[in-house]
Amino acid sequence: MREKADSDLVRRQNRLLLMEALRQHGAMARVEMGRHTGLSPASITTISSQLIADGILEEAHAAHAAAEGPQRRGRPVTRIDFNPRSANVVAVKVSIDGIELALADGRGAILARRTARTATYDAGPLAFGKLVADEITTLLAGARVPKRRVARAGIAVQGVADSQAGTVVWSPAFRERNISVAATIEGQLGIPCRVANDANMIAEGLIGSDRQRYGGTAAVVFMGYGVGMGLIINGQVYHGPTGAAAEFGHMNHLPDGPLCRCGRRGCVEAYVADYSLLRWASGHAVTQPPSSNAIPQQDMLALEAAAHRGDPAAVAAYAKAGEALGFGLARLIAILTPSRIVLAGPGTRAMPLIRPHLERALEQGVVDELRRTVEIEVVPIGTDMIVKGTIDRALRHVDREIFAHGPLTKRGRELETVA
Repeated sequence: MREKADSDLVRRQNRLLLMEALRQHGAMARVEMGRHTGLSPASITTISSQLIADGILEEAHAAHAAAEGPQRRGRPVTRIDFNPRSANVVAVKVSIDGIELALADGRGAILARRTARTATYDAGPLAFGKLVADEITTLLAGARVPKRRVARAGIAVQGVADSQAGTVVWSPAFRERNISVAATIEGQLGIPCRVANDANMIAEGLIGSDRQRYGGTAAVVFMGYGVGMGLIINGQVYHGPTGAAAEFGHMNHLPDGPLCRCGRRGCVEAYVADYSLLRWASGHAVTQPPSSNAIPQQDMLALEAAAHRGDPAAVAAYAKAGEALGFGLARLIAILTPSRIVLAGPGTRAMPLIRPHLERALEQGVVDELRRTVEIEVVPIGTDMIVKGTIDRALRHVDREIFAHGPLTKRGRELETVA
């Protein structure tokens, strides 16, 4: 019996190893799979054949291989990829006054999107989960995808998310705390659901797009309606015991500083987020409570334009933001020394205004020997890495908790729910 158990474990591990390679590198021939996984040609053939038979993978004939001689045409190259019909996942991004939904296939390609404007701030702790479940139902109906085909739903939120309890502990999108989401969706739709911080989902998306580049130790900082961080340690996103790790935005920059949306004073976010920039530039008291509404994009564009024209108040606002961000990153570098720091989100549009002050703060805040090994880069603001990362994470869960065992069946659903 022990021998059979060990054999099943090896089988699941090898299936997962092959699927991880495909998720990272895309469709490939069996010989390429061997190079990426270290498995023998015989193992690759056996495992891929099983996964194809299960409907998880499929074969596709790509362009012909290079000719073997001047008059001889090469044989077609058979590549293996995920079967897009193997399963579906849903990603939901929650922000102030709205939610965005995306339905993806087994390869991660987005099949349908939906945006719903709603007064999240006034949503009750129980009502919001039902609202999201109803929006998912509408999304699936429009795409003509039955609920039983959806293997997982992922919810990305700004603020503190408890992935174990499936709740939003605190978010500026809500007046109330401990908003239940996952249990309502699972109970109403029968779809396993996970709640996570949105910055962590950006980190998941970066790993999914380029594990070689982002697979070591890195930090992702989101700048926009708030400030968040995702930490990548040894190629894995660090979520912490409950999913609430790396709350960079609510790390204190200066005691008794400006009021943050979290209710405390002096947070990094209270200097860098869009609402804080507008407050500084408008000359309002730092103790003025931030607006609970989303800041219109045109307001931020106007502020950036004013700063580029040399408006003193606007220039000073971005200088304060760069300084707070720089000193915060200096503390991170001193503790973790990541190989790279990635800045993402709509706030990066103002990096020409922020960067000089950020770099000055870094020089003052951490010794050169630690700072010079860290590369700081900016993700293009048009890239929606939150949705992509939520989809990637959901599919990796499906691979590990369902497909490593077998196809998407009732048994697989039970396995995923228990995991």
